[in-house]
Amino acid sequence: MNILFLNYFIIFRKKIPMEKVTPTEVIEHVRRLLSDAASEISSDEKREQRKYANLVQNANDKALLSRMLDESSQIRNNRKLSLRMKYLLDHYGIPKFFNAFDTFLMWLFAKFGYLVAFVAMPVFKKKLRQDTSKVIINEKPSVFFMHLRKREEENIGQNVNILGEVVLGDKEADDRYHHYLMALENPQINYISIKISGIYAQINPLNYERNKEELVLRLSEIYRKAMNFPYIDQHGFSQAKFVNLDMEEYKDARLTLDVFMAVLNLAEFKHYSAGIVVQAYLPDACGFQSELLNFAHKRVHEGGAALKMRLVKGANLAMETVISSLKGWENPIYDNKVDVDANYLKLLDRALLPENAAVMRVGVASHNLFTIAYAHLLSQKNGVEQFLSFEMLEGMANYLPRVLRSINKQVILYTPVVSDKNFLNAVSYLVRRLDENTGKDNFLSYSFNLEYGSKTWEFLKNQFEEAYKRKDTVSILPKRMQDRRIKLKYAGSSTEFYNEPDTNFDLTVNKEWAAEIRNKWKKRSEEAPYEIQVQKGFKFVSSEKQLSFFDHSQHDEVCVCKVHLADQNHVEQIIKIAEFDPSGWSYLSFEQIKEILHRTAVNLAGKRGDLIGCMAAITGKTFFEGDVEVSEAIDFCRYYPLSLEKFTALETVSLSPKGVVLVIPPWNFPTAIPVGGVAAALAGGNRVILKPATVAFPVAYEFAQCFWDAGVPNDALQLVCTDGRDPLNFLTTHPSVQHIIFTGGTDTALKLMEINPTCPVSAETGGKNTMILTSSCDRDHAIQNVLTSAFSNAGQKCSACSLLILEKDIYEDETFREKLKDAVLSLHAGSPWDPANIVGPLVTNKQDKLQRAFQLDEGESWLVAPEFADEKHYVLKPTVKWGVKPGSYTFQTELFAPLLSVVCMENLQEGINIANSTEYGLTAGLQSLDEREHEIWKNAIQAGNLYINRGITGAIVSRQPFGGMKRSAFGAGIKAGGPNYAASFTNISEKKIPEAVELSQKVMTLIDKKIVDGSEAKKLEYALESYRRNWETEFSREKDIHKIHGEKNIFRYLPLKNIVLRFYEGDSLSDLILVIEAAKICKTRLSVSCSPSVSQFNQIKTLTAGVELLHEDEQTFQKGFDKYERIRIISDTFPMEVYVNAAKKGICIINSKPVAEGRVELLHYLREQSISYEYHRYGNIIEN
Repeated sequence: MNILFLNYFIIFRKKIPMEKVTPTEVIEHVRRLLSDAASEISSDEKREQRKYANLVQNANDKALLSRMLDESSQIRNNRKLSLRMKYLLDHYGIPKFFNAFDTFLMWLFAKFGYLVAFVAMPVFKKKLRQDTSKVIINEKPSVFFMHLRKREEENIGQNVNILGEVVLGDKEADDRYHHYLMALENPQINYISIKISGIYAQINPLNYERNKEELVLRLSEIYRKAMNFPYIDQHGFSQAKFVNLDMEEYKDARLTLDVFMAVLNLAEFKHYSAGIVVQAYLPDACGFQSELLNFAHKRVHEGGAALKMRLVKGANLAMETVISSLKGWENPIYDNKVDVDANYLKLLDRALLPENAAVMRVGVASHNLFTIAYAHLLSQKNGVEQFLSFEMLEGMANYLPRVLRSINKQVILYTPVVSDKNFLNAVSYLVRRLDENTGKDNFLSYSFNLEYGSKTWEFLKNQFEEAYKRKDTVSILPKRMQDRRIKLKYAGSSTEFYNEPDTNFDLTVNKEWAAEIRNKWKKRSEEAPYEIQVQKGFKFVSSEKQLSFFDHSQHDEVCVCKVHLADQNHVEQIIKIAEFDPSGWSYLSFEQIKEILHRTAVNLAGKRGDLIGCMAAITGKTFFEGDVEVSEAIDFCRYYPLSLEKFTALETVSLSPKGVVLVIPPWNFPTAIPVGGVAAALAGGNRVILKPATVAFPVAYEFAQCFWDAGVPNDALQLVCTDGRDPLNFLTTHPSVQHIIFTGGTDTALKLMEINPTCPVSAETGGKNTMILTSSCDRDHAIQNVLTSAFSNAGQKCSACSLLILEKDIYEDETFREKLKDAVLSLHAGSPWDPANIVGPLVTNKQDKLQRAFQLDEGESWLVAPEFADEKHYVLKPTVKWGVKPGSYTFQTELFAPLLSVVCMENLQEGINIANSTEYGLTAGLQSLDEREHEIWKNAIQAGNLYINRGITGAIVSRQPFGGMKRSAFGAGIKAGGPNYAASFTNISEKKIPEAVELSQKVMTLIDKKIVDGSEAKKLEYALESYRRNWETEFSREKDIHKIHGEKNIFRYLPLKNIVLRFYEGDSLSDLILVIEAAKICKTRLSVSCSPSVSQFNQIKTLTAGVELLHEDEQTFQKGFDKYERIRIISDTFPMEVYVNAAKKGICIINSKPVAEGRVELLHYLREQSISYEYHRYGNIIEN
């Protein structure tokens, strides 16, 4: 009979009565353990304790040590690293926890040593390796085996954790997997820990079953190896080696558990005993424990081997907190230390019941003496001591294991092991451990020099007593309960904005929901396509011509939808309806409109699944890509009406609708961008004609229903899919269209401006976006950001990273090249209906520009050559072109495809120059750990959205308002998703200026000189104060209103390079003064252009002192448009040629009268910029 089953049988028969452990007993036991520890600790260990105590008490020293450890592992250029270390020492000072000799060495380095980097840095890294040798063991056999033998002689077990490179691709995962297999052949090793994310690179929550199958195969082979290469225990018996399955990220917890049970359910492993981690900081832990215990009971009852649960508190708290804040999801962990400890005790209470401990042994992984004492006493009272072991971290308070061995308890040390080659990759482990073990809630941080009866003792004792009180009542309900199957109900309009969280596909209910979407929207060839008729207000009519929409992911063999096309007659009727406004939409109050748009947001949330499915079928979007679009669409509907409230509350201006707004969105974001344009226009009371990209029209029809059902009249939002160019040209040139919102190609935007030059155009256009990697970057993290930025949405994003600019030593690093190549080759491309695929199809297979880019110019080569995954050439696998030169075809041309071009730079400044040499300026990224490089880059790069140490795509409403510079944007420079966007689609008129305005001497002088009259003087005085106040409170400050944990999101205003005001005969001198003062306070260079024949010329000359005054005729003025970013006109009438010539150049004309309200007027002299950057490392917050 199996010996473990026999133990199980005996314990059940004994019916041992259960006794509770009291807090008094635990506290007394801890007192004895402390006393034993005091006699056990060596003088060397006491010195280490004092060193750590100093570190814990000094946040500055801890920050310095973390950064030195981290950055020394990332920066491979010795000269750059040497200068960086000197900077950090100068910034933070020499740490107080160093001994006298090390302090002297640091001082010497900071004064002189940094100048000889080729000597100093190898010595520094060697010293780092030596100083960490007790925490991370060298895998070199002569060192590692000696360490194992020493621990064996001390009767202390070793749980070996092999550290290595970050797993970015399949090759690295395979290498790590085979490393584990080789380690299990080593007779010196008898216990290892592994994580599923370390042996498999394709974890994808929507591909759960396939992931599980493949991981079952890998874990089976590992268990098989553990059985086939047994070790001889201390009693001389042959035993299978023990494999522990680690938990780290919450997202992998369910998969880890399922894989563990699936493998051990196989017949060949019936008698093999393995272990798994349960994390007490998760309320879910109780549920996980229940599943494991049920599984173990059944297994042992059927004659199988018992298992083991390694109970930890949880080591990924910092990163879970960051992820939760970024995603807007509930943090899955308890929000306080006492609840974590209480849950740990609760789990122990059940784990150490005799019937449970016999089938699932318990490893108490903790340095907390109160936890240890509780577990020890409970195991004694329950008679299950043989099933209990204690586990601690190697190198952390090493005297404690000796204390526990002295009371005859089995002790196992969790032992990180790394080769010299991979040591620098293991430093991330050190940094995480340093932060975790010196954190304010960690027992270890209080344990250094802990004395019975001290204040620290009282604090820890009280903490334990409180946890003991809560252990039976602490909540065990999972924190993350998002369920997309539950339909939201409208609960009134919101007063504050919050971003809609994306779907958490890690949750089982949401995986099931995704499967339902797939079943509904992956149409079959025998299904009849649905039809969408031409809309004319509330009527839908058939037309002679129809367009069929085929599912490219099903080889164009399945027709999903047929759309009736509108001819010019239809378009004329649509425009008339929009002009007439039959339902009176433009007469609603802004508050009424807000309520309707907030209802729309709820409707969009309810239609999320259909929108995802429609985008997959029509435009080839993967579910992840479609999901974030729906969240963004919901945000737009909530945000824009709220953003208008700041303008409607202004005292001296009023807002009114412009009239008819034409929205022309692109195909690459078929939900988010058109909903954003529609919501912004509707929020201002405008009627909207939506002309979606033809290839994405069915998606627009899907979301339009959400607006109509919420209360937007069909005649206030009309969709049109035109039959050819003529009806579209008729629409875009019609005088009733008061504003055009356009997203698409640069050439198309310019054409729209030319054919209708008097109609304002707000256009977000192309991008040739760059990401710069300096020698100071975290290369592994940078590769992850590159993959997301270059290949999500199949590279079909205007914000996608298409140019990767590498500092020379990274560019020439073969290891980096191979890592990037492996990561790219590991991205699965194909149909969005196959959940394994990360990269979906292109929206069209007719791309001449792409075919030209497939040709290699001089000096170029393929790191990953282009290859299509399908016969019809819709699915292009991620592709990387190496050696691209500035000015080449691939460098200059915007390519909507998953093709990344790699460029070499000598240094950061050259990289900035290369990035700025393109005609675009939409998004840009920098990967660097050096905050000095951040400052240089962000103040020199020419782009609207800047990202540091993160991906450069996926701007979120309000958090990262979106819009570019140069030829990436046309119009007034107002960013979509920002605080000023919706207001730009309203007419802003000035109300009466308050009477109680005291005139300054400056204004009184202007009255005396008869430049302004009394009423103008009041306005001018009010304006000067308003401009100053708004500059100080709004426009001069960089703001982060969202306060995301681990990510700063700065919104700021920058002065224009220049703006020109054309002064015409009859223009107001008072208006001229307002423009001069506004430009001056915004620090924007202003030129005033006027004809010398203007009757007010002498007064203009006086007023423009310090401003460039240009005496030029109209023709000369218009020829010089290229010199300016914007043109300011204050005339009621001016030559049509100004519109025409400005439109040809793509230059925005501001032709509204200057207003006294600074919150409105100053916007004309500024441009907006968003900056987003990570300020954490592995979840640990970095404060510069």
